[in-house]
Amino acid sequence: MTNKKSNPRQIVVVGGGSWGGALADQLQKAKNNVTIITRRQQTADALNQGIIPALPQIRLQQPIFSTVKPDCLGYADLIVVAVPQSATVQIIKMIHKFGTFNSTILFAGKGLLPHSEKGGVFLPEWIDANFDDFNAYGLLSGPSFADEVILNKPTAVMIASKSLDLSASIADYFTTSYLRCYLGDDTIGVAVGGAVKNVIAIAAGVATGLDLGDNARAALVSRGLAEINRLAVKIGGYSKTLNGLAGMGDLVLSCSGPHSRNMAYGMALAKNRQPEQKLAEGTKAANLLAGRATYEKIELPITQSVHRILRKPELIESEISALLARIVKTE
Repeated sequence: MTNKKSNPRQIVVVGGGSWGGALADQLQKAKNNVTIITRRQQTADALNQGIIPALPQIRLQQPIFSTVKPDCLGYADLIVVAVPQSATVQIIKMIHKFGTFNSTILFAGKGLLPHSEKGGVFLPEWIDANFDDFNAYGLLSGPSFADEVILNKPTAVMIASKSLDLSASIADYFTTSYLRCYLGDDTIGVAVGGAVKNVIAIAAGVATGLDLGDNARAALVSRGLAEINRLAVKIGGYSKTLNGLAGMGDLVLSCSGPHSRNMAYGMALAKNRQPEQKLAEGTKAANLLAGRATYEKIELPITQSVHRILRKPELIESEISALLARIVKTE
């Protein structure tokens, strides 16, 4: 489906959190007409004053027009969905109620959706299973902390859709922004990389919190990449995708230190502190991925260990020790 673009082009970002605000800011810097839809009027009021409530220490160069009313979806050339994956189905329903099929959708969340038989499914799988006809859409992923994006620090991301032409059309909205967009056509690989890396980051955080050293963390990261590849290829993705920004790049960043919310969660867990669970996407993904591994009859040892740790934190040292012993034997 092609998109008839106006000048300036109309973009609606759904989600006023740190990532939604960062993407909206970059799209506005690229001379698009941007509106953010938020759930709370308080969030919209802050964005209208140039403040992202999730990142109060950073002031936007220019305010971004924000509202709680979804009517603007009907005029959007591009709709960017930047909400937790658990809220994506609700947002899709809202888009179909207030939007049109002429809008292209860019999904910027990472994770899985629950499935009664498979444990969890990735967004492209869910769309294919639930729609005969769906808007042209793409996925955005890659190593990108929201605060650094807002500060215009160099950032490279992957935009993947079912065709390179569509991916290029979506990337064109970011032209002249500070985001460098690479193009792909492997939506499954990008979705798997974005979800599983969050779980691997929790494991890396646990290893760091237990003071097991950089060697142990590097082992977890490298074997984590192999784990991501194994699942992606099993369900139709491509290994080459995971060797790039949406796989290795995102994984390395997420396992680089406590700036990563998932790694910070693992570190807190290892030190017997109460982590901020609502900000760690990997806590939800681990359970769904463990179910998917069982369904697919494949081994995801790091993911499955994290899943057990999250259920029984008292197992944390024995699980990580067993996992690292396994890594030495199988490498």
